[in-house]
Amino acid sequence: MHIKIIQLSQIPIFLINIKYKKYIFFYMKTGSKNNIAFTFASSEVNFVSQQFIKLIELLTGKIKLKKLYDQYLLENNPPEQFWNDAIKKLQLNLKTSFQDGSYIPKKGRLIIVANHAFGVADGLSLCSTVSNIRQDYKIITHKVLRQAEAVKEKIIPIDFSPNRQAMLANIDARRQAEEVLINDGVIVIFPSGQIATKENLKFTTKANDGEWKQFVSKLIVKTKSPVLPSYFEGQNSQLYHIANKMGQTFRYSLLMFELTRKIGDTINLHFGKIIPFEDFKNTSSLIEITKLIREKTYALDPNPVHN
Repeated sequence: MHIKIIQLSQIPIFLINIKYKKYIFFYMKTGSKNNIAFTFASSEVNFVSQQFIKLIELLTGKIKLKKLYDQYLLENNPPEQFWNDAIKKLQLNLKTSFQDGSYIPKKGRLIIVANHAFGVADGLSLCSTVSNIRQDYKIITHKVLRQAEAVKEKIIPIDFSPNRQAMLANIDARRQAEEVLINDGVIVIFPSGQIATKENLKFTTKANDGEWKQFVSKLIVKTKSPVLPSYFEGQNSQLYHIANKMGQTFRYSLLMFELTRKIGDTINLHFGKIIPFEDFKNTSSLIEITKLIREKTYALDPNPVHN
């Protein structure tokens, strides 16, 4: 395969020469005709890193995912069915289980927390599950995922860019989340803010979330909300964990690849019992609250492994 970068109307594109001398053009900046960028490249990394991410995405999963998304748009389904449609398009076999007495209530404020096992498939799965029960929910997630028009209003974007604008955006994200809960809605959040990784690259090592942020504990205390812990079995590929050790650019470049890998796969999602707000009243600090909900979440792992 021969690859060279050319310029067309000042828009960088990759020209890929495949056998039989056929050429396929991919606009790396504008993405889809539907204004979906279809890339995890963002201002968090520099221009060169952004182009690298886009190239790896193009070679590992972007084409297939974009095709599935374009098929979805042609079907013109109701926006509230987006998450279920995504599950179907990706042929995910989503299996949910609830501890005795556990459930997702049809009304009332609630914070749903989960380990961040995969990056995209876990968010899709949680939102699909919640949307089948109620529509007054929002998920806090990376800003690049807030592009699909059907679910734009269901996503509270977090910006990890190292600038003041991102900081202000994240303050607004907290305000939006508080508003949802005060109005007795549901907030879905991955408290680590990052995908689970391995401490080392041994094949037997299990990936775990990094430190859980106190963002979620502040939400609990400020809005007096109960918490529903949930746990995803599984983890990303060994290749992803190698890329993670190499840095953010390499890690981001494989997120589409990881989602493509999940096509046709089974996702096991376990829900625990709701932790009422009263259980947090005797907790001495935000750190202790965060520790408690993390422990409740990881206690749902049916196959715990101590690395």
